[in-house]
Amino acid sequence: MLLALLAAAQAGTEEEVPVGAALRDAQGRFLAVAGNRPVAAQDPTAHAEIRVLRQAAQRLGNYRLTASALSVTLEPCPMCRSAADHARVARVQCGAFRSQSITEQDIGASLAGGHAFFAPEGAELLRIFFDKRRHV
Repeated sequence: MLLALLAAAQAGTEEEVPVGAALRDAQGRFLAVAGNRPVAAQDPTAHAEIRVLRQAAQRLGNYRLTASALSVTLEPCPMCRSAADHARVARVQCGAFRSQSITEQDIGASLAGGHAFFAPEGAELLRIFFDKRRHV
């Protein structure tokens, strides 16, 4: 999750919403790491999660990423969650949830989250990013 957090921080310095993701295989080896890039890429689907799924699929020559684990600094949006499901990602770890009222039980057993996954750090990156935009 630390690599995802670093990717989120980098995205924030590039005027992107600071969200990062990392994908590991069953042995824990990193397949891909990326931050958000919809603004720079002029692509509304260039979320960090989509980018790591694409990179890993190209690297492996297969879009089926079974037994992989996706770590993301913020709970995936519906588009990214659906893409992870279609790619057959085994587990998604969230740093922070979009709503404090959402729990692991609400969104499925394969989605995990909590403070062990750098939730405060990821949330702080988002807070700083949006505070800057509100005070400009």
